[in-house]
Amino acid sequence: MKQLDSLEIDATEYNFGSDTYKQILLNAPIAVTITDHRGNILLANKYFSDITGYSEEELQGKNSSLLSYKTTPKSVYENLWATITKGEHWQGQLINKRKNGALYIAEISISRFSNENGEIFYYAIHKDITEKVQLQTHQKNQSAMFEAVLNSAPIAIALINNQNNVLFKNQLFEGLSEDIHQSPIELLSDYLSSSYGYRTIERFMEEKQRKYKGIHVKTPGSEIDRWFDYALARIPVTDTAAEAYFQPTDEYYTVVGIIERTKERQYIEERRINTIKLMASDNKYVHSMQEAMMATLHQLQGPFNMIESAINILKKRNNSCPGLFAMDEAMSNAIGALDEIKQAIPERDDEAFQPVNLNQVVRDATTISTDQLLTASVDLELQLTATLPSINGKPNRLLLALKQLIDNAVDAIQSSRNNARTVLISTKETEEDISIIIDDSGNGVDPDVRLKIFQPFYSTKPKYSSGCRGIGLAIVQQVINEHSGTIDVGDSTLSSGARITLTFPKYS
Repeated sequence: MKQLDSLEIDATEYNFGSDTYKQILLNAPIAVTITDHRGNILLANKYFSDITGYSEEELQGKNSSLLSYKTTPKSVYENLWATITKGEHWQGQLINKRKNGALYIAEISISRFSNENGEIFYYAIHKDITEKVQLQTHQKNQSAMFEAVLNSAPIAIALINNQNNVLFKNQLFEGLSEDIHQSPIELLSDYLSSSYGYRTIERFMEEKQRKYKGIHVKTPGSEIDRWFDYALARIPVTDTAAEAYFQPTDEYYTVVGIIERTKERQYIEERRINTIKLMASDNKYVHSMQEAMMATLHQLQGPFNMIESAINILKKRNNSCPGLFAMDEAMSNAIGALDEIKQAIPERDDEAFQPVNLNQVVRDATTISTDQLLTASVDLELQLTATLPSINGKPNRLLLALKQLIDNAVDAIQSSRNNARTVLISTKETEEDISIIIDDSGNGVDPDVRLKIFQPFYSTKPKYSSGCRGIGLAIVQQVINEHSGTIDVGDSTLSSGARITLTFPKYS
């Protein structure tokens, strides 16, 4: 092969193309070279000169290795020559060096061809992809840093499209999905649909850029309540489909951040229940003292009235009897003592009427009774109507009454010594009323005493049993009267126990 003094190549002499073909190559808007079978440059166009920094004259006859740089692995060159000498097409990347010593990344595509004389030539297209590779590397680094930041975030994060498909998720999101055996996005979508009627998260967002929603669920396969706070933010993105190139349209992705609040809510709930326990205990204590002292006064008032009447009769018959003065003074002192006792009766804090959900009252009452139920080995069953309208009531007073009925049911089961040891509490709604039904598996209440059990000091407990007697159900009666409700005592479907039904008018 001849060494060329210039790039003015005689196409006829080398027989690898016509003059027209040569002009096309020289003026092509891409960097092109043609070399002989040893890699010596026979033709290089202006775009190639612009990339390398060498003039067309400086390149003529030089070997392509002029541009090579040592950081390109030797194996790459070996693969390149092995491929093109077999007549196959080779495409790959090399690290090349410009005339000024600056390095660049070249993407090269090489194909072999031969002329009529059988001489072999190589046609190569060169691209400087340095900026492209740097941009890709920068994007890759940014993506890695973005992923690292999101994975180190203390919340579960996901990016979803309009179809709720998860496009990206961090490790906490994946861990949460495994923990609840469901995608947190599905959990949110199901909750929004069942609770608010939103068919999609996009519909829930409407036109707002940010929204927050707290949800409370029982996770599948678990009876543990869990709370999650969702923060949602819409991000506008441009459609990348080919058909949208000339008419780009915007759609929205949604970033979803999820924080589990279960521990905090459990702590708050525990403090609330402890407060309710203390309040119920104080209310019961005050109410019991109040009922006991008022009942005692009532019991004493009868004999005192009789004694006072007897004194008045004696005065009329023999006003000069020397003992009448002492009896009069004693009676006066007794009446004064009764008045002092009345003044000493503790007063309850007045509680305002408000809308009350009886299901919540049942849950609170059973929660604060858990220890007692466990100690007595009594099973508790709840059959609550899913949704109940409110009644107009005093929640703490209702809680006190229901807690007293649960205590009474446990006492009945303990004294019965039946094998069945169950308390069943259910709620029911009719057109006008809402009822709480308490069934127990004790020995029941005899029909003859069903009207007496709510009287002070009346008790169905055996004579030998210890503890206070006959005040608890009197408290229940008073609370029910305050709420314009009714109490019915009947036979339970559980063994031979009792059923007590509390009925309240709906709140209007």
